Amino acid sequence: MNFSIYWIARNIRFVSFFAVALAAALSSARADIATWLLLDADNGRVLEQHGASDRWYPASLTKMMTAYVAFQTISKGEMAMSDMVMVSQNALNQPPSKMGFKVGTTITLDNALKMILVKSANDIAVAIAERLGGTEENFIKRMNATSRRLGMTHTNFVNPHGLPDNRQVTSARDMAILARALWQEFPQYRAYLSHPGIRFGRRTFRSGNRDYLLRTAGANGLKTGYICNSGFNVATSATRNGRTIIAVILGAASSLERSAFAQKLIDSGFKKTNGARISSFRGSGNPNPPKDHYCKRNAKPTAQQLVDRFGSKRGAVGMMAYADAASPSPSGKSIRLSKKKVNWSLVYEEILGPQLKDYAPVTVRIGNEHPVVALKKLGNGVPLPMPKPGSETSLENKPIGGILNVPIGKGASLHPLRSNTRRDLFGSPGGLYANTAVFGRRQ
Repeated sequence: MNFSIYWIARNIRFVSFFAVALAAALSSARADIATWLLLDADNGRVLEQHGASDRWYPASLTKMMTAYVAFQTISKGEMAMSDMVMVSQNALNQPPSKMGFKVGTTITLDNALKMILVKSANDIAVAIAERLGGTEENFIKRMNATSRRLGMTHTNFVNPHGLPDNRQVTSARDMAILARALWQEFPQYRAYLSHPGIRFGRRTFRSGNRDYLLRTAGANGLKTGYICNSGFNVATSATRNGRTIIAVILGAASSLERSAFAQKLIDSGFKKTNGARISSFRGSGNPNPPKDHYCKRNAKPTAQQLVDRFGSKRGAVGMMAYADAASPSPSGKSIRLSKKKVNWSLVYEEILGPQLKDYAPVTVRIGNEHPVVALKKLGNGVPLPMPKPGSETSLENKPIGGILNVPIGKGASLHPLRSNTRRDLFGSPGGLYANTAVFGRRQ
């Protein structure tokens, strides 16, 4: 009798242990890259897709629409790049990623757009929305009206930055439509989509798309995004021999996996020509976006796993094999310097190839440019003022506001904030010089 009780108890413990182990394995199992679409930007043909109509969370790909509305407003002559936006309390209240400028700080629309498209600054996205729409709510209405006009049938916006909100949904198809519209309708502003980083004062902030941009032949944009519920998203592009290909990827498990798959997808696109036009591409897709905490279910791959899947030994395989984490992969080059150290230079060389361009962040600033700098940009047709001897250098190093009668909005000041310390100017949680913990981490 005692033996029977012991045997039953032992087997119950074994079954319980097995169940817990299985649940843990399933919870940490690698999922596939969720959904993607490959598009010829010139003729709008869908070259390849997987689940492109499935609903997904856009994360910071939302800022492509914020930029689109801004570019459209400027193109209509309703605003200029030199017009000012001002940081409000509502803007400052946004969680990171952010610039963290104090309330009342003014920024040219030119610099603000660079901050949202490269640094993905949520506070500046709200500042742009309030400047262009009068209120954030009115701007969001413009975003949704624009998406309907473009034919983005699976998209709903509730904020201008992409911070978590389960009502804000899209699809790979819709993001591809938006990316193509940005590229085709505003060629004069394409440079805003291709900066690998920004420099503010002595600090540099890299784009989430930097490695793709620097290591992919012909790479020229567009935007990355991440929240836990979406995983790592990207809309990216490249131009070769006068032809531009756009790829949208939603739900990767890491930024490096996102870049690697984007590069493979783009490379494959230049070998394809046929496909349905995206305007007629239909499919209801999965109407339910991923359940919360998607990033915790889609475990981040190791560096060696990425080299095995995307490295030089992988050869020519179909895109589904690249996307499917469970597909057989040859053992790639060992990327270990030691048991604890990874040779990251070799990892990037294997996955993305050599760096083709120098890293050159674009400079951004607050306030307006000094009149001497602004007038120089206007060309030789404008006579330059004659500064006092020895004064020009000192003036150019101290930007001031109040030039060219720039409209800036009610209550804003053209003069940039002046402060004795950097922390006085950037002290908010998640800001440039924050010294307080944000979501358990120090900035």
